[in-house]
Amino acid sequence: MLNKLMSASALLALSVGVLAADSPMQATADMSELMTRIIQPASDAVFYVSRTPPGDDAAWREMENMTLMLAESANLLLIPGYTQASEQWLRDTLLMRDAAVAAWEAAQARDLEVLMDLNGALYDSCESCHIATR
Repeated sequence: MLNKLMSASALLALSVGVLAADSPMQATADMSELMTRIIQPASDAVFYVSRTPPGDDAAWREMENMTLMLAESANLLLIPGYTQASEQWLRDTLLMRDAAVAAWEAAQARDLEVLMDLNGALYDSCESCHIATR
């Protein structure tokens, strides 16, 4: 646990310090656009997977795309224009990334049960962040 916290603190320092200083990486859209155009649709694919489970290879490929987009969106949340200088932000972002990466791996494995099980972890990361930042 201490190692994770130290890693989180180091990543926070990196994301706020090094990246913010003349970084070529900058947000393109505002936070609302990132959330409504990319993160929300991608997370909805996981949240509602039990309602409309992928039924063929094309649908599973689309689930892979959405879960990968969600995982990479967590990385975007650490660049200037999106990131916030708080350990809470970093914790929630890493929780989102971990859940999304696990969902991407489950989609690649065509494992519907694991995808459904990940709803809680993904929801918790979103809810925790929204409570802290809204």
